[in-house]
Amino acid sequence: MKNMVCPFKSAKGEAKYMAAYEASMKLWPVPYEDMYIANRFGHTHLAASGLPDAPALVLLHGFFFSLTMWSRNVADLSKHYRVYAVDVVGQPGKSIPDQPIRSRADFVEWLTAILDALSIGRAYLAGMSYGGWLTLNYAIGALDRVQKIVVLSPSASFLRNVRQLRLRGLPMMFFPTRFLANSFARWLTLAENWRDPDIRPFMDCLVEQFYLGIKHFRMQVETLSVRPVPFSDEELRSVAVPTLLLIGQQEVLYGPAAALERAQRLIPHLEGEIVPRAGHDMSYSQYQAVDSRVVEFLNEGGRS
Repeated sequence: MKNMVCPFKSAKGEAKYMAAYEASMKLWPVPYEDMYIANRFGHTHLAASGLPDAPALVLLHGFFFSLTMWSRNVADLSKHYRVYAVDVVGQPGKSIPDQPIRSRADFVEWLTAILDALSIGRAYLAGMSYGGWLTLNYAIGALDRVQKIVVLSPSASFLRNVRQLRLRGLPMMFFPTRFLANSFARWLTLAENWRDPDIRPFMDCLVEQFYLGIKHFRMQVETLSVRPVPFSDEELRSVAVPTLLLIGQQEVLYGPAAALERAQRLIPHLEGEIVPRAGHDMSYSQYQAVDSRVVEFLNEGGRS
């Protein structure tokens, strides 16, 4: 890794971001092992928790967040699985990109190389928001490498994201401030969850890391162009593996009922539900209900 170009705009900015990352990892409630996996796209960082001989579950995080967003889920999931939380290459985090991701096919190649390095033949794969889109993209592009998939509050997978996302997001990208990052996070989060004192320490760490990532991380232009867009009817029909879709009842990126209806109509083996008392924050604000449903789904029919 010493010969690779630092993806941050400055050493000072990198230090600030990494301090926020480590503060977030102090909320990780179970032991973990840091891992780096190298391929042509760079060095991908993972945090592995759970018994080494347990079935493997790979987690993909949201856009401009990092694997630290899974800290409220990992205790439940790692009781049953060897959890590999991934810092998606080309996003802020501890992964160090080299050759840029230029296409959806590149994301498939990158993740296949990760699974190969972990000796995972067919994966249990779960993703939240942007990570949910990446999860579906992988199932479409490498169906033979997935066993079951879990898609949580997926970004733009079934319906286009609302125009308000761009209107709120673009100013933050050009003029990154804590105020704009905080305002954006509040928009994504159901108001009662934002005020919940049990969630606040997690949210404060998450938003600070998000803000510093936007301010200091130098995202490769080619990777930035690979944006989530809705999958075609044909692509969704091709996802012929058991799939769990969970969407918050107050989701703000799109209409949750309409997204669920399209998924149910097209994905052959789908279990889909609307989760109450949650917006785009569902995976962590309602983590107990989400984790329970995910474990139940992954255990259905036994494990192979």
